[in-house]
Amino acid sequence: MHEHKFTEQIVQSVLEELNRHPQTKPRWVEVTVGEVYHLERDSVMLHFGLLAKGTRLEGVELRFSEEAMEVRCGDCGKTGPVEDHHMPTCHSCGSLKVATVKGDTVDVRLAEAS
Repeated sequence: MHEHKFTEQIVQSVLEELNRHPQTKPRWVEVTVGEVYHLERDSVMLHFGLLAKGTRLEGVELRFSEEAMEVRCGDCGKTGPVEDHHMPTCHSCGSLKVATVKGDTVDVRLAEAS
């Protein structure tokens, strides 16, 4: 269950940032995760709620979204989506010689409460 560990890392990271700004109470935390991580949204949401209890994140809304994976082909040079992020291939020529250009990062943003 990698969603628990992933969400735990996000919560810890956000709490560390909040420790540097003791007066800040976020309205929401937005997490955009690349498709390559293959996370279940509902599981992340559940874990966030459980891990946030008793912290400054308790009651804070989590906005979770996934970014589709895209690759650039080393053979034909085309960039595009993949059918299977477990074994990414070029959507144009089928080559396995691809480099990920999108969908392999994690982005976390906070919105401060007014």
